[in-house]
Amino acid sequence: MKQMSPFKQIIFYFLLFLASACSDKNPTSENQKNEKEQFKRSPSHITNIDFNNEIIENEQFNMVDYFYVYNGAGVALGDLNNDGLADVFLSGNMVNDALYINQGDLKFKDITSKLGVTDEGWSTGVTMVDINHDGFLDIYVCRSGNFEKDKRKNLLYINQGDLTFKEQAEAYGLADDSYSTQAAFFDYDKDGDLDMYLLNHTNAIRDPNNIRPLISDSSGPANDRLYRNDEDMGSGIRFTDVTKQAAIDFDGLGLGLSIADLNNDGWEDIFVTNDFVANDYIYINQQDGTFKEMAKSYLNHVSHFSMGNDIADFNNDGLFDLITMDMRPKDNFHEKKMSGPLNFDLFQRSLQQGYMPQYMRNTLQVNTGPDTAGDYKFSEIGQLAGIDATDWSWAPLFADFDNDGLKDLFVTNGYLRDITDLDFINYTSTLYGVMAHDSLDHVLKTKAKEMPSIKIPNAIFKNVGNLTFEDHTDDWGFGSPSLSNGAAYADLDNDGDLDLVINNINEPASVYENQTNSINKNHYLNIKLVGDSLNPFGVGTEVRLFQPGSVQLIRHSVTRGYQSSVDHTLHFGLGSDAKIDSLLVTWPDGQTEKILAPIADQNLTITKNKGSKSLPPTLPYEKERHFKDVTKGLNVEVRHGETVYYDFNREYLLPHKLSEQGPGLAVGDIDNDGYEDFFMGGGYNHSGQLFFGSKTGSFTHRALTRNENERYGEDTGVLFFDYDNDQDLDLYIASGSNEFYEKSEYYQDRLYTNDGKGNFKLSQGVLPSLLTSNSCVRAADFDQDGDLDLFVGGRLTPLKYPFPPTSYLLINEGGKFTDATNKLAPSLRKPGMVTDALWTDYDADGDVDLIVMGEFMSIEFYENQNGTLASSSHKTGLSHTSGWWNSINGGDFDNDGDIDYIVGNLGLNSKYKATSEEPLSIYALDYDKNGTVDPILTTFNEGKEYPVHSRDDLIKQVPTLKKKFPDYASYARATISEVLSPQEKSSAYSAKVFQLASSILINQGDGTFEMRPLPNWAQVSPIYGIIISDFDKDGNLDLLVTGNDHGTEVGIGRYDASKGLYLKGTGTGDFLPVAPLESGLFVDGNSRGAVAIDIKGTANLIFGSNDGSLKAYAPSNANDQNKVLKVPTTSIFAKILLDNGKTRRHEFYRGSGYLSQSTRSIGLSGKEKEIRVFDPDGNETVIDPKP
Repeated sequence: MKQMSPFKQIIFYFLLFLASACSDKNPTSENQKNEKEQFKRSPSHITNIDFNNEIIENEQFNMVDYFYVYNGAGVALGDLNNDGLADVFLSGNMVNDALYINQGDLKFKDITSKLGVTDEGWSTGVTMVDINHDGFLDIYVCRSGNFEKDKRKNLLYINQGDLTFKEQAEAYGLADDSYSTQAAFFDYDKDGDLDMYLLNHTNAIRDPNNIRPLISDSSGPANDRLYRNDEDMGSGIRFTDVTKQAAIDFDGLGLGLSIADLNNDGWEDIFVTNDFVANDYIYINQQDGTFKEMAKSYLNHVSHFSMGNDIADFNNDGLFDLITMDMRPKDNFHEKKMSGPLNFDLFQRSLQQGYMPQYMRNTLQVNTGPDTAGDYKFSEIGQLAGIDATDWSWAPLFADFDNDGLKDLFVTNGYLRDITDLDFINYTSTLYGVMAHDSLDHVLKTKAKEMPSIKIPNAIFKNVGNLTFEDHTDDWGFGSPSLSNGAAYADLDNDGDLDLVINNINEPASVYENQTNSINKNHYLNIKLVGDSLNPFGVGTEVRLFQPGSVQLIRHSVTRGYQSSVDHTLHFGLGSDAKIDSLLVTWPDGQTEKILAPIADQNLTITKNKGSKSLPPTLPYEKERHFKDVTKGLNVEVRHGETVYYDFNREYLLPHKLSEQGPGLAVGDIDNDGYEDFFMGGGYNHSGQLFFGSKTGSFTHRALTRNENERYGEDTGVLFFDYDNDQDLDLYIASGSNEFYEKSEYYQDRLYTNDGKGNFKLSQGVLPSLLTSNSCVRAADFDQDGDLDLFVGGRLTPLKYPFPPTSYLLINEGGKFTDATNKLAPSLRKPGMVTDALWTDYDADGDVDLIVMGEFMSIEFYENQNGTLASSSHKTGLSHTSGWWNSINGGDFDNDGDIDYIVGNLGLNSKYKATSEEPLSIYALDYDKNGTVDPILTTFNEGKEYPVHSRDDLIKQVPTLKKKFPDYASYARATISEVLSPQEKSSAYSAKVFQLASSILINQGDGTFEMRPLPNWAQVSPIYGIIISDFDKDGNLDLLVTGNDHGTEVGIGRYDASKGLYLKGTGTGDFLPVAPLESGLFVDGNSRGAVAIDIKGTANLIFGSNDGSLKAYAPSNANDQNKVLKVPTTSIFAKILLDNGKTRRHEFYRGSGYLSQSTRSIGLSGKEKEIRVFDPDGNETVIDPKP
């Protein structure tokens, strides 16, 4: 059997997975640029840097024989002669490396000849380090290429102190002959000297894309290497390969390497990013000479074609964050031209083989601190931050380029040949099997050379705070296209801002002068560290800079980005305030010293003081957290049962699965023993679980039913309520999901009658036929006749997404329900794909109204008009509210006596974007007349509306479109108006989304509302669970929100960034996010329902997760102010007089938040002076809130 070439394997890979690229754009002429641009490219005739990493394909170096032929080379910056100016080393692939000495004023001198003998070879990454601790930086160069081992030996140039160098890699034990990408030097064993981690790839394997069991015993062909510095062993400075004994075990094609103390234990850890299917790795230092790979614990997903990376505290919270580059283009044409078919089964198989979820986009992992088990957790927010799509990108560099106190992001871009073009791949695929192997290789080599370059501008993003960045590529001077790879920063001209040096393919290296100091009046501080005798440059030192209201953190680690190392000088931007409170310097051995009020705008040298104190590492937040995990103490560590169902195998164009909606949670005292109990719904073929409270506060649990037939229905919305007025709580379970066909008997909702002791029996003949896949169920005495009526929301119509299903208004007539929708609420019959609803008196007129929301739905208000429900949304002052809404809950957030609402949406950390001018739309019709609905989702890109899905996926759903779009290029150009005819478009069921932000609706008191988006921390994932209470006891209502969604189609990727969020209310309707490190909440997983429950007089919190275990939290400092107040069962609302004179309105819901129902008790804050409770007849009961 013939073996595929590496290039052929790459082609095969892009047919299996999403791929993308981007091609030539017209350059901006230099004379058109604004003189005030942030950066100015200094021409080579001024800098004298004329190095050109020229790549010319030949028989030895081409995409077939060496698939990393176009990956470029690196840059290292550092002061080699200790004259206070950073010098430049540029590595070359097919050309020799080059060394330039900085002569001031951005003029350099080529002294490459001083390196001595430069062997022929393919250089990749380069690092400057003082390896022999003589006070002079040495240069370590990695080698690779389509060579035998002897030409792949890495090089070590030892600085002789007079600008001459000796190559001594063999003598130091560092002449590694792997296919090396980059090296990082750090003291992993805390013996004082610097060890080395070597990042590797390989050209030896023929199929880098195959999904096979991970090699995890350090025997892989591309396994990285760890070299321990054994200088203290009596044989001079000599490095020993300790890879296996240190447990650096996992294979991968490494392209990115960074070092930092990720878990804040004082020991340096390793972050590795790998190309193709290999996972990215986080090696956590075990403090005993070994490492433990923990990426799956720390990260939820990673980039797919991971390239360069960086580690920095970009949001100034004292924790190190991670960024990784990938290949997603920004424009529709290039993305569609490179996007192959999605394969959910293949994605699932990769997970089963031990691979992490991987998505082709840049990923920004923000550190949220340790969970309750002490493991650090990260939330990936690249799409929210606006940096996820920068085309074929290599080096990310976090640094404060405008000196405003926030780290910005620079990214290099470009690839010499656009080998991911699917039309090209399809053509070459037709040759395989019909052409001799040698002939095929010749054709592939020839055709690859004919492909255009992906020559695009590098990108730079300004950090604007709030977890987001703004693209300033053009106005900061980076509009010219290039093929750039390695890059590094330094203050080359000592003017107080960071300049850039970039290694390009087939053009001279770029030197960009930063002109910040002449544009704004921001201040800076440059710091040179002088460490001890074994580590003179203080590598591994952490410096914290304190200013009023802010703290910045930088760790001295020079290996960053891609194949490069930055200058050893640390740079802080200070903004407009030159005042620095202090510096806190933590040296690698843990010794700490504080420097008070250093002067700004200088180059400050800090020398390690022998009298420094050794302090243990501290977290940015050391106070007691607001909440504590009580899951085990309550005995509720019970898993929700879910049977995996492959929705995408039946409906190819679904944006997400519809079969993973639960669990919902419902709270109530079901056995009348005075202790609140709760119910968790079950998935298909899994019974829901009843949890019984007790005097001790812990729970026992049992299955609701053991009847197999009753388990076939999948539980969605759940509700305890007394439908038959016999003074106990019965249980309503809505049946939903997507497993069954339309009108299946398993969609019939179920009502279980309570015998008063918590034993439930399925009732017969009480509910009408409800053969809709339903979501929520909500109860209220809608018609004011003394019993509880129901609204049941229809979620979906199986195989007919996004057609609106039937919803129901069920009237209780003496313990039997009738469908009165058509009679009393005709506009409520098919409002849309309902996800949640709330019975609430939004207009405070004394009767209960209804708010309904859902997917592709506006927020719909229905006013109670004398026992009928009439649509009143047009009266609310809200417009363009259509969203992918998940949940709603109500509270008086501004303490003005009326009810405001929080509405949970998809959030903003998604590829999908929507505005009133450029909505997310869907057009559904049986276009090919084959009996199935074809839903075509669209978004806007650069002002035009395009289909979301790839050509392959759309043709799989609508085969007739293959004739219309015979190739990828024709489809990539097509707007939706070119995909669908005017008649098809007008005949289709269409819906639009204008709003994706989770938001607050502020009640203006006159039936109108103001919509305010929640803070960005609340937009990192969809919001499902919502709990409202005054958690911090300041007299203002706060929020706890949870939610993720793992059921997305593989091209979009999981929404998994939420760890649960505590939002502190200000009393004005605005909310401030509280970091997980401070709140103590770590509710991750596929989060769904959330409830508050009264346990021993204190409000506890229960959180559900689809196919995951329940979690429970309680206030960390429970006291009288944390108590809850029980109210009469007939209560519908209360007026709470606060000690500041304001009055808060409180409604008692039977069902609120996603599919759930919380306790009806009132949480007390100690700020209440008086509570007046009202029943449906207007009777008032005054309750003293004081214990």
